[in-house]
Amino acid sequence: MKFTKSLKFKLTIWYSLLLSLFSLLFVLVVNILIADYMQSWTPENEFPAESFWGQRFDRPRFRALSEEQQAIIMESRMEDLENIRRISIYMIFPLVLMSFGGGYLIAIVMLRPLEKLNEQIEKKETENLNEEIVFVDNGDEISQLIKSFNKMSRRLGKSFDSQKGFVENASHEIKTPLSVIQANIDTILDKKGVSKEETRELLLNSKKQIKFMSDLTEDLLLLSSISNVRFSIKFEKINMADVIEEAIGTLNESIEKNGFKIERRIPDKKYFVNGNRTLLIRAITNIIENSIKYSEGERIDVRVFSKRENIHISIKDDGRGIPEDKAKEIFERFYRLDKGRSRKEGGSGLGLAITKEIVERHRGSVYVNSEYKDGAEFIIKLPRFS
Repeated sequence: MKFTKSLKFKLTIWYSLLLSLFSLLFVLVVNILIADYMQSWTPENEFPAESFWGQRFDRPRFRALSEEQQAIIMESRMEDLENIRRISIYMIFPLVLMSFGGGYLIAIVMLRPLEKLNEQIEKKETENLNEEIVFVDNGDEISQLIKSFNKMSRRLGKSFDSQKGFVENASHEIKTPLSVIQANIDTILDKKGVSKEETRELLLNSKKQIKFMSDLTEDLLLLSSISNVRFSIKFEKINMADVIEEAIGTLNESIEKNGFKIERRIPDKKYFVNGNRTLLIRAITNIIENSIKYSEGERIDVRVFSKRENIHISIKDDGRGIPEDKAKEIFERFYRLDKGRSRKEGGSGLGLAITKEIVERHRGSVYVNSEYKDGAEFIIKLPRFS
């Protein structure tokens, strides 16, 4: 970077101009005062008690001097004042030079913490974003800047870690079914005398893996869209009681197949929210599907109620429950409480993450109340429509 474009150069110029301006103003004021003094100078007016130099002035004694002697004294005074004027004018150029030097030194001192900060920032890599910059907190603006940078760096580090984990998990999720499909095809092609029944079983298994990848791709696209703040969502006034009924209706086949019973506790009243019907149905469906897949019980309670300015939707099962220390982790992308079982049953680990994103885009929240081996209760909280 050119010095003329640097902040150090700009600060030097500004400090120098200010110091030069003050110096020029000082010289100007001194010259104006001296000029005015020289025009109006008389011993009677200007030396009533003390001389200009602070010495006692004997007025009667001054009058006793001859006119020539008085003139010599007055001329001496004027020469002194003229010398002061001349010296002050001669000092302008040195003062300007000194102001530039002083401005440069001030800029160096002021920018030294920023230069040290810049050196540490340049050493930052994606691997050490979580490492904070060490500094002495003086409570000044530089300290506040470093605090803000450390905070931003931690957020970026967390984001990069999350992105890296997301890519690794997505790759693994896609690689697993592809490996199964590849193995099925190799079995069909390499083995002679494979029966039609075995071939059909291998093809059905491959079809199942393809469906898993298709569903995973759709989930990834949906999750990517709704987590993007620029993604436009159409909101309208909707009744959550109707949304819950539609969500349960889409799962009737799965509910009956797995022998579950849905207990509805939905009062005969309207629970309006400002939301997107399709997305909210998906959010509720994901939770109920999880209860069906992972619950060892046979009953799921669904209820809706209002509390203060919010609408609450509760979905409770009587299954194994969720450990307290996992209550937040289950909403992370690709997280599985039981990894082997989830993949076997078709779970990608994205359902609850999608639900969380949908609810948060509706300015709401979702959380779980659970005691291990005593069921889990998921609660969605949404702002009431006003």
